[in-house]
Amino acid sequence: TSLAAILMGSPSDEEYCRKIQKSCEALGLPSELRVTSAHKGTEETLKILAEYEGCGRDVVLIAVAGRSNGLGPVLSGNTVLPVINCPPVILELLTGGQFITGLGCTTVVYPEAAALAAVQIHALHDHLLWSKLRIKALNTFVSLKKSDKAISNK
Repeated sequence: TSLAAILMGSPSDEEYCRKIQKSCEALGLPSELRVTSAHKGTEETLKILAEYEGCGRDVVLIAVAGRSNGLGPVLSGNTVLPVINCPPVILELLTGGQFITGLGCTTVVYPEAAALAAVQIHALHDHLLWSKLRIKALNTFVSLKKSDKAISNK
């Protein structure tokens, strides 16, 4: 019953969010896309948050918002659910990303990293996701060993 809820601050973030969704699905984590603005529709954002808090599933929230990058902190400040912040433009993060103390809002740079972080959180209690992560790590290890052998001629 694991779920990644990917919340975007604007419909213009959809393509970026689809990358996160694709990475989640590749690792077996179901996901949903939602559009909500922390600043322009705070009440609606909190209603959506309440839906996920009461849905009976294990939910990790992934927030995608540019400009003020405020969606993740607003979500994190109003829930105990894990929140992963993944702004679509790194410049936004570096120039406008004020990090608010007292909030456990993790920030990552790449869509794939947001998906992987969500899967890792769910893998704490979901054995299928844990297994997929272990297989992924093993495949990476084998690939590196093959590359090392080919390059070093050993």
